[in-house]
Amino acid sequence: MEALAAVALAGNILQFVETTKKLISATGQLSHLGSSEEHIELSSLVHELQGWVLRVTPRDPPQGVKLSEEEKSIRALGVQCNQVANQLLGVLESLKSKNDSGNFGYIESFYLALLGEWKKGEIDALLARLDRIGDNIQKHLASYDSKQILGRLDDLESENRRLEAHRTGEIQGLRKQFDELFSGIKDALQKEDSREHTIAALLSAAAQGSRYSAEQMILEHIRFESINDRHDTIRVAHKQTLSWLFSTGERRSPATFDDWLVSDDDIYWVSGKPGSGKSTLLKFLSRHSQTMAKLDIWAKQKRLIHAEYFFWNAGKQKLQKSQEGLLRSLVYQILRQCPEMIPKAYPNTWRLCFPEDMVAPYEGSGSTSSSAIIPLSVKGLLATLRVIGATALESESKLCFFIDGLDEYEGKPSDMIDMVRILQTLPNVKLCLSSRAWNEFRQAFGKEGTRMLYMEDFNRDDISSYVYDTFARDENYQQLEDRDTSGKALVDEIVEAANGVFLWVYLVVRSFQEGLLNCDRILDLRRRLDALPKDLNEYFERILLSDVADFYHGQSAEMFSVTLEGAEDLPLIAYWFMGNQGPSDALTLEPNPLSPQKLNQRFKAVKTQLNACCKGLLEVQDLPPRAEEASLPSIVLFNRKVNFLHRTVRDFLLLDDTQRILQRWYSPAFDPHESICRALLADIKVAPVGREYWGGGGPVSRLCDLFYHHAHILASRNWVSSVPELCNSLDTVLDLRGAKDLKKNEVFHDEKPLEDQASESTQQIPESQRDVDSDDLRTRIRRSLGKIPSKWPKKK
Repeated sequence: MEALAAVALAGNILQFVETTKKLISATGQLSHLGSSEEHIELSSLVHELQGWVLRVTPRDPPQGVKLSEEEKSIRALGVQCNQVANQLLGVLESLKSKNDSGNFGYIESFYLALLGEWKKGEIDALLARLDRIGDNIQKHLASYDSKQILGRLDDLESENRRLEAHRTGEIQGLRKQFDELFSGIKDALQKEDSREHTIAALLSAAAQGSRYSAEQMILEHIRFESINDRHDTIRVAHKQTLSWLFSTGERRSPATFDDWLVSDDDIYWVSGKPGSGKSTLLKFLSRHSQTMAKLDIWAKQKRLIHAEYFFWNAGKQKLQKSQEGLLRSLVYQILRQCPEMIPKAYPNTWRLCFPEDMVAPYEGSGSTSSSAIIPLSVKGLLATLRVIGATALESESKLCFFIDGLDEYEGKPSDMIDMVRILQTLPNVKLCLSSRAWNEFRQAFGKEGTRMLYMEDFNRDDISSYVYDTFARDENYQQLEDRDTSGKALVDEIVEAANGVFLWVYLVVRSFQEGLLNCDRILDLRRRLDALPKDLNEYFERILLSDVADFYHGQSAEMFSVTLEGAEDLPLIAYWFMGNQGPSDALTLEPNPLSPQKLNQRFKAVKTQLNACCKGLLEVQDLPPRAEEASLPSIVLFNRKVNFLHRTVRDFLLLDDTQRILQRWYSPAFDPHESICRALLADIKVAPVGREYWGGGGPVSRLCDLFYHHAHILASRNWVSSVPELCNSLDTVLDLRGAKDLKKNEVFHDEKPLEDQASESTQQIPESQRDVDSDDLRTRIRRSLGKIPSKWPKKK
């Protein structure tokens, strides 16, 4: 039993004892659980007692949870109360059978009615039993260690921070309330005039804590692992760029974005060429203080709720490029800001968990049957979003969504346009969208010239600022300009030739910096510029065929291939193992954690190798760790990963012509999935020791999931392969580290590979089956009354 559940059960027991004693005592013959009616309606009394049976019956603890002696004693007292309540219900059934009309009717005194069924000695024995139960539960509460409750509230507060839910003040207030209650609980329970108030306060506080915990469990269920990955990997806007969006006076932007923010117009569309900086702009706008200030004006000081989603076609998880991912992200972000909306968003689930709340479902919410669901399908999520919209309308709240990369959606553009039209129907909503200027999007969003912009029409000054600022900080360029003042004209040529494509400028500046390291003259730099293709694909082809030395072709092709084939972005250290070990080295490698010094040495070495083999088309990214893993000293081993410089690089590498080049370069024996398995096995062997790394859902667990995913693919392609020995080697490591629960021996039995990782397995479930039955959720919440799992189990 969990601390809040123990206090709630103890409070219910005390309340049951007090009210039942009043009901059956000779002096309180007209008392009906606090009622002052002249007669007691038997049907109402039966209903009340049935409710008490539920409230005093201890719920089964979660599997594997060990109860303390204190908790066992409280549960035993709850069982005794359950027995008393059922005895009294038996009396009422007997009275019903004796009623001529066959109905329950009325009685003037439950005590007199009880005397007709029992002897006085039996009634006195029942009262004495209730006294003993009450005395015992008071002793338990008076001696209860408040540290357990406060520790539970610490957990709630920590989970609240991780989920970024807006309950910080309420949880802190609840902590203060419990602190005050337990500081004087012994005296308060002994005084009749304060006992009832204290019991009610305890019940109220415990129930509120359970509700906060239920909110967190529902939020965790909607959230998905990669929800922030795309946002986090988009480059932050270079300083002093993009300010034209909020300029006034002579520098005022004709794009009129700030006008749109305060208007009642619902859609603003940002478009532009590939690599022109659309995603950087949306990231800049979505959380900018001036954006929020303008939106507050539109909201007329009512509550403003904003959410964002960044489609990522190059992302490894389907939720990063699907409508389901979009809707889950929007629903999650709204509800974490407005957790008070959760009972209305999921009314049946909430009623099943907390029947006393009596939350009514909205018409059309798709949640009207007794078997309520937590929807994860597009249809179910849209229904939830409509309920949220109706709830927001009631409170006059306003919604603003920033949705980047409509062209990166995995399906047809027309489907994405239809989804935008559905979102438009929500009340009080604004949508700031971005995409490439495909015909479908131009037709849908590009007709209103004052509510759109093309990046290349406005970013010339930003490109100029970036180029000049970069060279101003480059010591080699400054020395060159001291000797030859024609450098400024060359920089102006770069800006002019860019045609609004920021990515092209980034590549050119990088090429110039390499030349400056080689003491290139202005004349040499001009020749570089003239030789560089203006088209991005042609530029990438030049890098691949001209800049990558022939000696590195094999390694280059393998690095690009594993990056394309990886089900997730691979850790940087995996590329070290791929480039520095032979095929059998991962099998013979002894499990031994890398020291920080050796890890840093390998990071430095593999970055140099990546640059030599891929010439900047792959880049290293440090992803933010999970909140619960942020303090782990070696988390960088798992969170420093490799990805494409830009989506356009991935698109180029997937071209048939490029694929033919890569296939010519790497060995016929090379298999990217086998290479990934070997590298991940080595990664796991050098991982730090400790349950915080090797526990379920931890960083090693995620590497194991990725290993097994690629082992499935490898096994399905070629049974005469290295899969058995690789898996056996992994099993040995898991046994050594006491992590047998991470094994997945079914890798040899499945006929086809996993289509997605366990963390986002709902993507492969048919949409009609993708909703999760709320009975599962209800069981978890009601059993624990606030137990927070380390990771919400997804239905498979």
